[in-house]
Amino acid sequence: MSRTFACASAEPTCGSTERAGVGRALAAEAMKSRHAAPVRLAVLMALPMPLLGAMPYLGNQSFSAWNYWYALFLPVTLSLVVACVAQADARMQMRGVRGLGAPLGRAWWAKALWCLALSVLANAVVFGIYLAGSAFTTQGMTPAGTLTMLCCALVNALTTAWMIPAGLWLTVRAGMLAGIFCPLAVQLVGGFAWSIVPLPQLFPPSASMVIPTSFIPVLPSGEPLAADMALGGALTSSGALTIAGLAVCALSFVALTAAGAAWFARSEER
Repeated sequence: MSRTFACASAEPTCGSTERAGVGRALAAEAMKSRHAAPVRLAVLMALPMPLLGAMPYLGNQSFSAWNYWYALFLPVTLSLVVACVAQADARMQMRGVRGLGAPLGRAWWAKALWCLALSVLANAVVFGIYLAGSAFTTQGMTPAGTLTMLCCALVNALTTAWMIPAGLWLTVRAGMLAGIFCPLAVQLVGGFAWSIVPLPQLFPPSASMVIPTSFIPVLPSGEPLAADMALGGALTSSGALTIAGLAVCALSFVALTAAGAAWFARSEER
């Protein structure tokens, strides 16, 4: 009675209560991870590639190291971060989550959103280092260059976001090793198989390899765009396909998270 009656009798505030509930659960996730492995992993794993490749040579900045970040380091980082976030509660048999008193579905969404925030943080570190390096190029820091690099960082977070709900579910359901290696294997195999996928922009693992070419001048192979202008032109020619691919990636994250939240909420009955 209580929840249904409360929403019926106080309809104007029911939506804000839902948002507040998710906000409290998200704050709880942030507090659990603030001094733990997930935040440190997100920052430290983002440092090697940009530190090695962001500084310009002869006045020009190479983006090949950024390619190594989103092709290899980001999937590894995200799989580890997600597994750590999920394992923190799984190890305690979800007592901490249940103790919040909020519906388990909200707690699941909070975990997914917190992991997404950590992915954004890691990509922001890469963006920040490259932005600092751009100050030493021939043209210096420019608004257009800053915007394109920022867009690439956000795209990197979005195209790999499907790994988050998949990793959460696998870690809780099958253990930490499954949560780490299964999404990672799909992402790496799907990413490097972009050339045999008919429309790689519409398949999230492959999209993470080809869509960044629309923002930074680097091919999926890690070579500069100038190494194969025909391929680079083909990948960047259709802005509509890029937008559609980003929409598919966002919907994949939402759909997988919603399915995981529904499964997690049913565990309340067990």
